[in-house]
Amino acid sequence: MGNFYTNVSLRNATAVAAADAMRELNRDAFVVQCGNDAVVFDKETDDQDTEILAALAEHLAVNLNSTAFAVLNHDDDILWFQVYHGSELVAEYCNRGGPWTKVEALCGIWGANASRLSVWLALHRPYLFQVWRHEKLVRLLGLPIASVGSGYNYITRGELPYDTQTDQLIQVRRTG
Repeated sequence: MGNFYTNVSLRNATAVAAADAMRELNRDAFVVQCGNDAVVFDKETDDQDTEILAALAEHLAVNLNSTAFAVLNHDDDILWFQVYHGSELVAEYCNRGGPWTKVEALCGIWGANASRLSVWLALHRPYLFQVWRHEKLVRLLGLPIASVGSGYNYITRGELPYDTQTDQLIQVRRTG
């Protein structure tokens, strides 16, 4: 069995602001600060619904004046992501019959220092496990490493995001 996870990385956002936004949405989530970025691990999106994940990413990008990278890994067979800058969808990708992103847009909005050729190769070459593709993109684009292989359900089982300690996680709980 492969990985099943979703999360949203937020460029130049604080975990505190992201946690507050999740509280306003009345969602169960974990949030972690990763340098200048924050990663949100939302319970509802871990059900693997791309529409809910996309709506959350857009909402966070708009309300935190940020760029959001929403990612879904389904059984290590499907890697899907969308990138929002405010309300604008600037890049999207799915390795299985879905949209293919424009590398220029992806590099321009998230990974200004990334080699366009390296990103293109990461998106197009075959990978046995999609978590490996996700990790390659994270390293190329400068996304938080904590986003690789981690989601809300993993965290609730005690499997912490890479390079994260329990005391670094902000837990947001739904009320009512």
